[in-house]
Amino acid sequence: MSTEMNEDLPQESAFRSILRTLAPEDAELLRRLIVRFAGQPFSDDVRTAVTSSSRSGAELQLSFIRLRRAGLIQAVKKAWGEKLYYIPLESLGLLYRQFFTPEAEAVPDSNVLMISEAKPGLALDLLHALAAAAEHGLPLTAKGTVHKKNTQKLLEAVHLKDSDLAALQLQYAHAETYSIAAAVLLDLMLCLGLAVKESQGILLEEDRLGEWLSLSEREMNGVLLPAALERYGLNSPALQHFRHLLCHPSFQQGVWYDMADMLDWMEREDMLTRPASETGARAWMTAMAGFGWGEAGEDGSGRCCFRWTVDPATVLVSGGEDPEEVEDGRFYVQPDFDVIVPPDVSYRIRWKLLACSERVQSERMSVYRLTRGSTARAVENGMGVAEMTELLDTFSSGGVPENVRLALEQWGREIGRTRFEEAMLLSCSAEEDGDRIEAHPKLKSHLQRIGPKHFLMNRDAVAEVRKILESSGLSPLKAVAGSGGAVSAYPLIHHSASDRAEHRRHEERLRQTEINAAGGLVYSGRNIYYFEPDPDIPEPESLFPGYGQVPKMWTQDFRNYHGTTSQHIMEQAVEWQTRVLISRDGNRLEFIPRAVRNHPWAVEGTLMNSERDGVEETLLSPGDWEQIRLIVPSFT
Repeated sequence: MSTEMNEDLPQESAFRSILRTLAPEDAELLRRLIVRFAGQPFSDDVRTAVTSSSRSGAELQLSFIRLRRAGLIQAVKKAWGEKLYYIPLESLGLLYRQFFTPEAEAVPDSNVLMISEAKPGLALDLLHALAAAAEHGLPLTAKGTVHKKNTQKLLEAVHLKDSDLAALQLQYAHAETYSIAAAVLLDLMLCLGLAVKESQGILLEEDRLGEWLSLSEREMNGVLLPAALERYGLNSPALQHFRHLLCHPSFQQGVWYDMADMLDWMEREDMLTRPASETGARAWMTAMAGFGWGEAGEDGSGRCCFRWTVDPATVLVSGGEDPEEVEDGRFYVQPDFDVIVPPDVSYRIRWKLLACSERVQSERMSVYRLTRGSTARAVENGMGVAEMTELLDTFSSGGVPENVRLALEQWGREIGRTRFEEAMLLSCSAEEDGDRIEAHPKLKSHLQRIGPKHFLMNRDAVAEVRKILESSGLSPLKAVAGSGGAVSAYPLIHHSASDRAEHRRHEERLRQTEINAAGGLVYSGRNIYYFEPDPDIPEPESLFPGYGQVPKMWTQDFRNYHGTTSQHIMEQAVEWQTRVLISRDGNRLEFIPRAVRNHPWAVEGTLMNSERDGVEETLLSPGDWEQIRLIVPSFT
């Protein structure tokens, strides 16, 4: 297993510079917090349970404040004032790279039985689901769910199946209506901002969709994988550890690894208990195969194995490709009207192809087909035959067969020669009202009477006719009966190629799934989105209330004190959760008092034994030490 890491990744260099400024004890606390909580929110009560036998509570508190100031720990505030802390997800993956290198043995291909083969990929599935949504719409029922026939159109367009996701135990809105795969596809559209839920249906966001289609497939995976890591796995720290460590760059693409090895290593690192976590780990590897990023298998003894079908060292890295340097691949137009689309054809071009063709096969090598019906659909959506032909000529390899070109021209001459148009109809409640309207001199040029109580009129004249009718005592209703449009139309995404800086901004915006995560369907369990960010960080001196009133000699003079004063120093150390320096049998020792007992008075805590290079939990009574000094860590 490779342990090499790319030190030159641009988004890591800035992050490492932050980590280099951390004191070793602060970095150690951060590591402990990751082991305990992963990316899950935690409160002050559970945070203080993350202790170190060699550090006082005050020292840990000061480290925590420094981590917050560095932006490595952030906070939100509940309505009643309680704080929740969390490690930002955009930092979490890099922190795993910094602090951990998982251990897992490579396994020869011949020793692995394939259980779950990689599917064509979530990026491709999402493209075809979006195209299906654009073509058929996503109208809502009275209960606020997408019509069943429309969700079925989504599912027919993709390879992702419920069986890929069933073991993840996802919880999501309208679970009685949506299948798991449908919920995940709709959730991605919503939380990535590619679609928005309106009263009449879920509508595609054309600008955001254009940004999405400008990305390469690797860049799309760089957005989709973090979204999946956050939203579609069980939210226990143990399984979040597994998901992120599986993405460690030390794993090489195309190599099988023994995941039982990694689970054993994680157990040794106190990240999980293997019997309770292996089922969840297997479920995630099955989902990864469904998403197209890897494959799951078993060796001869039934130990779970996994291999990446993409490179984990680059898929999570932003800014890796320059759009000016990545050339679009070309597709092939066949005489039988099939269009063969290799994997290197950009998604922007695929989107245009899907606007004017029918999807026949959506494997890595996709097949679309040009038909009269698909041509008519394209024309309905504003893509004329001339534009279709230009698309095929520009991006095909080998050109367009003559019979295909002639057929497109023939279809173009036939389609759209007649059309149905909506007309504006003015209706009256009584025939005498119709007579009055017909006789009005100012309305004659705008209206054509077609019945006793009905008139045809030009839509552009509605405002003027309304004003005349109101002044004549025939005020129309404000609402137009029967109005309403389609819930979706196929956006053709007409835009020029973006420059490198703009392309980077598109990618980074799409990576920020937390912005819209609360608007998705799947309950990720990460409830911080619903609370107000809390930027307030306590001042270090607030950890030592009454510091100015404590006698200075307690913190400056190492000396014998009266027994009562010695007890007061110990009690002050307990209150501030700091340590004291004592002499015992002629040796200077540091002691961290944890609690005071009474009747008789004694103090329990941790004694630092530098000679034995260790710590000792002990109980000290008055007379167990000679000299003493209160140690307050530097907080200025």
